[in-house]
Amino acid sequence: MTTPGFAIPVVTSPLHRGHSPRVEVACGRPMPAFDVVARMQSVLDALTPDSRFELTPPRQDLTVAAQIERVHDVKLVEFLRRAWDEIESPDDGVDLIFADTFSHTGFHAPTKPAKSVTDAAAMGLYCFDTITGIGPNTYAAAIGSVVTALTAAERTVGGSDLTLALCRPPGHHVTVDAFGGGCYLNNAAISAQWLRDHGADRVAVVDLDFHHGNGTQAIFYDRADVLYTSLHGHPDRSYPYFTGYADETGTGQGLGANLNLPFEAGVDGRIYGGLVERALSAVEEHRPDFVVVSLGFDTYCDDPAGDAALQTDDYRDVGKLFSELDVPVLALLEGGYSVPQLGANVRAWSTGAAGLGE
Repeated sequence: MTTPGFAIPVVTSPLHRGHSPRVEVACGRPMPAFDVVARMQSVLDALTPDSRFELTPPRQDLTVAAQIERVHDVKLVEFLRRAWDEIESPDDGVDLIFADTFSHTGFHAPTKPAKSVTDAAAMGLYCFDTITGIGPNTYAAAIGSVVTALTAAERTVGGSDLTLALCRPPGHHVTVDAFGGGCYLNNAAISAQWLRDHGADRVAVVDLDFHHGNGTQAIFYDRADVLYTSLHGHPDRSYPYFTGYADETGTGQGLGANLNLPFEAGVDGRIYGGLVERALSAVEEHRPDFVVVSLGFDTYCDDPAGDAALQTDDYRDVGKLFSELDVPVLALLEGGYSVPQLGANVRAWSTGAAGLGE
């Protein structure tokens, strides 16, 4: 895929540091947050001294509001922008606000949507879980994550065979109008739509995160121009639980343009590699102009958020499968919460995908 002397472009933004959640709530139990600032430092420590990577900041003059609204409902974006300032009380002494009551189709009486973000019920209107809190700088970090992704997308269109965007917070759980899963804006979907808007006839999204990218699937579920394929822990046991089954294949014009490949607990590199080959076979049939990879590493054997069993060398092997595609690849960081090993795993996948040596 690459030429001698090639350095993989890596876009990274310091704005991610503003999003530093201490806790998330699972089954009513507060627990240490997975998406910590140290994740990014682990990746930077691994890539910065390696001359095969070219670290670059995102474009400071890049405006993304219009592109975000090509994917997300403007009401969701406005809620995220204003939520902290208009819901959090200065006397509370909290560093995150969470949803606690949700708008649900199971309500047996007519429900009335929240009219303003000053109404705490708005959290349950736009957020679908208790995992995902909003802090004072969460929105700025989410915008920085989108700018990171789109700066990398520009490099991809500009001729880079492989570009890596170190997006934090991640994004693949966000639908058109609801956020969750530690995600606030869908970087992969926004990037895929940006590529379509800038000349691509077809785009494929390959989701390698341990968790099903319900948001990306939902956004493109009725479209034939963007293929979505995902490898993830089976929804019978894995978040987000209600999506990601193999029989979810798209609807309307998108029928057949959605491929889910759920796997069982303890999946190893050999089985996982076979699933990747199936996903990439679907990609080749789709004949995309670009491939967007939701690049998660919570499939690592010691990751606290998953039950897969991949090793660092497995990521290099998986990356090599992408190097065989005759299509430019834009890879966006999603999950991966084994902080000590995350940087090495990112480096292994990236060098494999670029066709570089160890």
